Amino acid sequence: MEERRESERIDLRLLAQWETVFGVHEGTIVNCSVGGCFVQAQVEEPSTEPIKLSMQLPNGTDIHLWGNVVYYLPTLGFGVQFISASDEGQVMLIKWLDYLHTVHSSSHLQSADTKSAST
Repeated sequence: MEERRESERIDLRLLAQWETVFGVHEGTIVNCSVGGCFVQAQVEEPSTEPIKLSMQLPNGTDIHLWGNVVYYLPTLGFGVQFISASDEGQVMLIKWLDYLHTVHSSSHLQSADTKSAST
């Protein structure tokens, strides 16, 4: 599969809901960037229309984004490219992902420091 991402994705587990013309569905976001995410879910076939994706951050902040399903892996889930978000939602997502990136980067640095100190 060709790599199309413009932003680094962060691995995570976050419950999500999405709305289509057929109703509300639930899944788990397993990675996310400011440009999109992968939703792990058992769906028979993806929506060809934009979906409204809602997630709640660990701090209780609700974020609502619109996106298009850009690829689908049967029994695994689907990739979403965000097409719009409220200004507040976009800002909160960016801040949260920046925080996760900082935590993730510092844990790798600490792990590398621990390994080099033990050798």
